[in-house]
Amino acid sequence: MKKNNILKSGVYMLLLTLVFTSCSEDFLEEPTNTAGINESIVFTSKEITQAFISGIYANYKGQWDDDITDGENNSSPDSGGLYSMYFARMIKGSDVGLGSTHFRFDYAHENREPTYRRTIFSWFFNYQSVNYANTLITGVEESNFDETVKKEFIAIGKTIRAYHHFQIALEFAPNYNNDRTIERLPLYSSKASGSSEGNAPVPLSEFYASILKDLKEAIIDLPTTRLGKSYINKAVAQGILARVLLVTQDDWQGASDAAKAAYGGDPASAVVSSNWGAGFSDMQDDEWLWALYQDGANESAYYWVTTPGVITDHLNLSYQGAYGNRLFAEKFTASDIRNTFVKDYYGPTAIPYRQYIFTKFAFAFDSDAPLMRKSEMVLIDAEAQYHMGNEDVARNTLFALQSDRDPNAVISSNTGQDLLDEILFERRKELYGEIGVEWFDAKRYSLPINRTSPEHRVPISVPADSELFFLKIPQTEIDANPNIDESINN
Repeated sequence: MKKNNILKSGVYMLLLTLVFTSCSEDFLEEPTNTAGINESIVFTSKEITQAFISGIYANYKGQWDDDITDGENNSSPDSGGLYSMYFARMIKGSDVGLGSTHFRFDYAHENREPTYRRTIFSWFFNYQSVNYANTLITGVEESNFDETVKKEFIAIGKTIRAYHHFQIALEFAPNYNNDRTIERLPLYSSKASGSSEGNAPVPLSEFYASILKDLKEAIIDLPTTRLGKSYINKAVAQGILARVLLVTQDDWQGASDAAKAAYGGDPASAVVSSNWGAGFSDMQDDEWLWALYQDGANESAYYWVTTPGVITDHLNLSYQGAYGNRLFAEKFTASDIRNTFVKDYYGPTAIPYRQYIFTKFAFAFDSDAPLMRKSEMVLIDAEAQYHMGNEDVARNTLFALQSDRDPNAVISSNTGQDLLDEILFERRKELYGEIGVEWFDAKRYSLPINRTSPEHRVPISVPADSELFFLKIPQTEIDANPNIDESINN
């Protein structure tokens, strides 16, 4: 029998590495990742189960090895963990250009074939995380924990499962609203083992229904408190739900409600941030909802976590490989604090695509990486209000962000499609270099991505709904899973 290839890196016995200490609870403050433990022990106490959850989050910034069976470490910063997936999406857009460095194949839209590292990493990293979540849910359900503890841990598991199923849908399926019946993705709602037969793909509508069900159930039982901002709580789950509803586009009231719950309901206070102009690397900023934590010592992935700064920062020792698109940079006013673009840093005779750098991110080994911010949620709320026909509310919500970022900002007078376009462009201005919103929005709204020369080293036109918006299914999965036909990539 073929073995479940999703588990080829040792998922089923929880070879995820964990740490336990008897002298303090420091290990619970941020995800830590140092020594293995067998599944039979994990669910015997609340503290050990919590450490297992910490290990799942720690895996987000691990040095992913795309093929550990050969005994060699084949990891690379462009597959360094969760944030490398976001950075790959970001660099597929037009707002930020790239030199010849890590992520250059993503930048050129040449990294979707079934044997390539991007494809393999994005598939197995996310499905592995789904299986960790299913292991958590099953273990807690079968444990002797009291019902309150069970509900909280299961809710965390459902959120993690939904989050990674969502990433899989974004990476490996076309635009949801173009064909909800397409069957490309297996859905896993229970723990798998190394000898399990891989599941068959399900319709995309069923896949998304499972994501929404998990999130809505989890939000009921998740606490508002948490051990640190690297951990999921109710607000983070609401934020994930808001993102999913941006894709399905069939519940704008739900998207607004979820976004409000995530950012707190007051746009003006939610968007206030001390990170702009300070390197954008401190998760303690109240405006950050969810982040990858680093301390520069025992909790650091060094060059591997691929915080934006390691690629984009030209002022400190790093890869210094990303540049601002001139056409994008010149859309910012001089008084906008988000205008971190520097012209002619390499001199007026530099290669044209290197004309602008940006200093949004300062790289250091203790730089935290943003995964979700309240300002994104405010912009989701503005977009949802627009679609519900509340254009005045949408403009006011948008202006709460604009006026904080630019003291000379004027409230929008746009209506209709022009207002929606302004909201979407504000998302790009607020979130450039972070989570790939230009790619995300182009995919869900069936928009093209157009890069021009000489502003980009690789000028390219990606048509709306192009196959370049999703990856092929890895060949190793096709070979191992008898329920996926070879023709799936045709």
